[in-house]
Amino acid sequence: MIDSPYTFVTPDRFITNARRTPVLLHALLHGVTRERAMEATDGPDGWSVVEAVCHLRDFESSFRDRAERMLAEENPTLPAYDHEALAIERDYQHQDLRAAMAILLEERRRFIALFESLRPEQFVRSGIHPENGRITVMDSLIQLTNHDVTHLDQIARCLELSNRLL
Repeated sequence: MIDSPYTFVTPDRFITNARRTPVLLHALLHGVTRERAMEATDGPDGWSVVEAVCHLRDFESSFRDRAERMLAEENPTLPAYDHEALAIERDYQHQDLRAAMAILLEERRRFIALFESLRPEQFVRSGIHPENGRITVMDSLIQLTNHDVTHLDQIARCLELSNRLL
């Protein structure tokens, strides 16, 4: 158990949440064909399922890289990422969904291993985020799990699953 001044905002809770994303993603994508993953979008100008999964895959390492920089350097300026440009440059739309999922899972394992290895005082190390200002390693962990939920919801909307409950 990692110490935290908060009852509910603890590294352990967010690491557990980070473990849940691949399970939820696998359940959402069960039975989704390559064609459906390429065609189903969350709106006329929205991303397809495969694009959302590729985005999650690529940003997994960026969240880890930022945390590693904060751990290695004193208050580093963190790199910005243009997710729209990456989607075009890497041609997300035509990538293989299952291959993207496999890489995402491996990247998630690396992310979790890093965060599980940290001492409590390392979670408060900080850097300067290009859009959000000063952030901590803990903020990076929280941001990853929030990012996951955003894109799990996006994929559910692409597959028209979100309207079933509400």
